[in-house]
Amino acid sequence: MARGKASIRLRPLALAALSLLGAQAAPALAAEWRFTPELTLRETYSDNYNLAPSGSEQSGFVTEIAPGFTVTGQGRRAQFRATYQGRSVNYSGGRGSNFQNYLDSSGRAELVDDFMFIDGTANISNVSTSAFGPQALDSTYATGNRSEVRSYSISPYIRKRFGSDARGELRYTHQGVSSDTGGFANYNSDRLNGSLSSGESYRSLGWDVSGSTQQSRYSDVDSVRSDYVNGTLRYRLTEQFSLTGSAGYERYTYQTLGDAPSGPSWSVGFDWKPSSRTSLAATAGRRFYGSAYTLNGTHRSRYTTWNISYNEDITSQQEQFANSGSVSTSSFLNQAFLANIPDPVARSQAVDAFIRATNLPATLANGNQGLSNRFFLQKRLQASVAYTGGKSTAVLSAYDTLRKPQSENNSNSGFGNGNLLFSDETRQRGVSGLYSLRLSTLSTMNLNAQYYRTTSLLSNITDDNKLVTLGLSHQFSSRTSGTVELRRYQGSFNQTGNDFTENAISAYLSMRL
Repeated sequence: MARGKASIRLRPLALAALSLLGAQAAPALAAEWRFTPELTLRETYSDNYNLAPSGSEQSGFVTEIAPGFTVTGQGRRAQFRATYQGRSVNYSGGRGSNFQNYLDSSGRAELVDDFMFIDGTANISNVSTSAFGPQALDSTYATGNRSEVRSYSISPYIRKRFGSDARGELRYTHQGVSSDTGGFANYNSDRLNGSLSSGESYRSLGWDVSGSTQQSRYSDVDSVRSDYVNGTLRYRLTEQFSLTGSAGYERYTYQTLGDAPSGPSWSVGFDWKPSSRTSLAATAGRRFYGSAYTLNGTHRSRYTTWNISYNEDITSQQEQFANSGSVSTSSFLNQAFLANIPDPVARSQAVDAFIRATNLPATLANGNQGLSNRFFLQKRLQASVAYTGGKSTAVLSAYDTLRKPQSENNSNSGFGNGNLLFSDETRQRGVSGLYSLRLSTLSTMNLNAQYYRTTSLLSNITDDNKLVTLGLSHQFSSRTSGTVELRRYQGSFNQTGNDFTENAISAYLSMRL
């Protein structure tokens, strides 16, 4: 019953977070709200829409009706954006139907000038329940391996400058996650964190002190508390290059498989910013689980945008949904289009149109790891590059994610014995590429390909997924566009030996009403 109550609480709190942001934004955005209803119609013929092995395929037409809307607001003290789509998917011959919700919304308001702020998000996504077996990489697939995950976050905070000596921030964050899949624990957390950093008067030697305490509650799983405190020193050798060093302490209260999950931490590294277009920072050190490293680099030229990052952290799948560590597709393309489209409003519209035309996912370089209630050590390397030329755009992204369970496996007992969900170490590697060529002012060709491999390191199980799509999009009017797309999807699974192949053709009609 605890799970049901948590799920009931989630939606009102998410709506409350968005309503509060909207209420704060309203005075500043009274003349700048924009509501755009949308409708997408899609008809697909697939020779294997249930992604079954040879002899068990189901072929036929799949009809998808997807109404939705986009709400945006922009003002001096507030920004808000929400995109929702509901997809009704129906299979020919009376073979069933399903309905899928998709929501991506965020907002920020400045409550008191240069002092008090509030951020909020609410999201609904559809992910694969298990990382192994056929993956629901498209809304038309009827695999039984799909879960709806809902998340929200609301975070008021204050920022204060103490002249040129220091600046500080104190932030409270409440988050929640729920799902329609039994066994996946609902999640609510409250976190308080603060930081104090040196100001401009510290030219050669800078410093930073930060700390956090968080209480995470799970339905049917024990609550977990986490705390950390950390101090950092930064010594500037030149205007562009600094050395960094940090030391701190952290602890968690989850039931561990080995030593207590707590202890001191330290790191040394550098921060290099040769220009406003390029930055690179790296650290190496130690945490209670062993050696630890970080890497973050960005570079932007006239035609290209590059990102690379490597991070390690103790986390849970619920925290991953609440704090997405992925590369946002819209944010990445916003940087890629910056040189050619300097106006932010026009650039945002161009990014939205490009994502719709190419059918890009909400995030880049983010493998679907499945659902689990265990805490794990995640090590993730990801890189992305985008090229924007006169008539062509290319996006390439790659990732390598290793996850090592840290808490006991009995927290996954609610899933049943048929699921291989983080029962041991898993590694997922993948690469995706997109090439878009503008054939004319109204027509575009899009080639999209992705490949990823999921491996259970202790069970010696490996799954491969390969997807290629080729599409032709045409803008019929300022509010209506159409796309014809060919698709080939292959999966190879050494756990069951039930490999599959699917071929499909789809036709889209998208309208802004």
